[in-house]
Amino acid sequence: MSNLDRAFIDDLLSRIDIVEVIGNVVQLKKHGNGYKGLCPFHSENTPSFNVSNTKQFYHCFGCGASGDAIKFLREHDGLTFIEAIEKLAHMANIEIPKGNEIKSNNNSKILLDINNLVNQQYENNLKDDYIAKKYLLQRNINEEMIKIFNLGLSKDSWDNIAELLTKEKKIKEGIDLGLLVKNKDKVYDRFRNRIMFPIRNTSGNIIAFGGRALSKEDNAKYINSPESKLFYKSSELYGLFESKQYINKIDQIIVVEGYTDVIALHQNGIKNAVAALGTAFTKFHINKLLRYSKNIVFCFDGDTAGQKAAWKALVNCLPEIRDGVSIGFSFITDGKDPDELCNENVDIFKTIISKNTALSEFMFDNIRKNLDLDKVEDKTTFVKNITPLIESIPNGLYKKLLKEKLLNLTKLSETDLFSKEKDTTKSFVKNEVVLDELDLTDALILSIFLEHPILLSKFKKIIINLIKNNHVKEMLKLIEDMKINNTFQLNKFLEMDGVKKDLFLKYSSEKVMYKNVESAEQTINSIINNAEEKNQESQYFDILKKFSDGKDLTDSEKQILKNFKK
Repeated sequence: MSNLDRAFIDDLLSRIDIVEVIGNVVQLKKHGNGYKGLCPFHSENTPSFNVSNTKQFYHCFGCGASGDAIKFLREHDGLTFIEAIEKLAHMANIEIPKGNEIKSNNNSKILLDINNLVNQQYENNLKDDYIAKKYLLQRNINEEMIKIFNLGLSKDSWDNIAELLTKEKKIKEGIDLGLLVKNKDKVYDRFRNRIMFPIRNTSGNIIAFGGRALSKEDNAKYINSPESKLFYKSSELYGLFESKQYINKIDQIIVVEGYTDVIALHQNGIKNAVAALGTAFTKFHINKLLRYSKNIVFCFDGDTAGQKAAWKALVNCLPEIRDGVSIGFSFITDGKDPDELCNENVDIFKTIISKNTALSEFMFDNIRKNLDLDKVEDKTTFVKNITPLIESIPNGLYKKLLKEKLLNLTKLSETDLFSKEKDTTKSFVKNEVVLDELDLTDALILSIFLEHPILLSKFKKIIINLIKNNHVKEMLKLIEDMKINNTFQLNKFLEMDGVKKDLFLKYSSEKVMYKNVESAEQTINSIINNAEEKNQESQYFDILKKFSDGKDLTDSEKQILKNFKK
């Protein structure tokens, strides 16, 4: 972690009041021996985020987030280990001991410095390049936006950045960051002849880059830095750092698709826009945005690709929705991008955003499209597709109202639609729903052992305890009884009726990806390892709850807390 004396870090933490650190961003109220508030790491209406000033740690019983003041600053503020230590030392008015140079094991500070250096080079390249400046002018990006978003240019050269980092003796770090590419013995620039968009975390540090091709001959219009020790694409959003102060004022976030969309909106006075980084909008994105506002509007192109992107965003948002969260969808028609429309007529764009379609309407309308609910077949399809989505939403008033909407629309009862009881009839469709919705691991295990019964004798004792569905457990016994020389007496399975026959027909006909017995064995081992990790997590949180309740821990329990995910 650091070559800084551990005693200094422990002393620093002892002088810091974690309630004060967290209280700067979370409204905490006295609760028992500690403090309680709404968790900053996930959206919730009922406080489950606990902070102990006596034990100097935090823990959320809703999402599992926990740690000390250092971890809070790293997870919430996006600081590196070094930056967190320095910030706490400043708060405590403590000097870092001389002769102790802080070095994190991932060299975060060094990597951030390299990104800053490279971005300066990109900015300097842009100042003197007429073609690049002309391109930005054609996209209606003015000098003010160039400065605010620190835009730059990667030269049409193989070694502009390679030479820079060679002089700095930072070639390896440049490769780690994805700025350079190594091919055999040659090292060359990843970004060439592109407008460069530095990507910042919420603290303003440059953690990656996006590049837009200037040549029409380039196959990839946009490329991003690969993931690195600084950059995790699935959780970062372009423009959040530049927009967050405006988001706090407006209490709304507009999510668009690209870099230039964010910049165009900002230039036209709409400064609460962000963009995902060339990937689908994830649950990590939504959780990050909900820290800043509970009102989010997605704005996509109106074409097929835009509709698909919107739907993916909807599906990923559902498990994170809580009461009080408002999510809407807007679409730009006539083949225009948000930046084009905004530059042409910002008032029309604002109108489109204000008239966004609520998530509930968008979900129902999309699933109902081209279906006639007066037809039994279409109604069945509609119900089958929408109920899993509604069920993925956390319990609360919003979920209850969606259920009521569905009940009114289909004229069915809640028991018909949302019964938790497992159907043990001979209906193949119902058996399929049971397996697919309850536990995909069970289905995977069954598929593998049907394909490779030879593995059953090796893993049965361990795997049987991991299976949740009793029918699957019975099937493993049948597989064991009916195999001859590691193949099946197929006729025995076909002679069966009911659930087991349905299971066999479904999972023996699946496109099994584990034709190779070695890969199948690896998958089974992965399932076992994941189960062990979940077990350890469960044990950890049980002990942590005991600790937070002020109860004494045994030596073995203390050791488990100490070693967990070390």
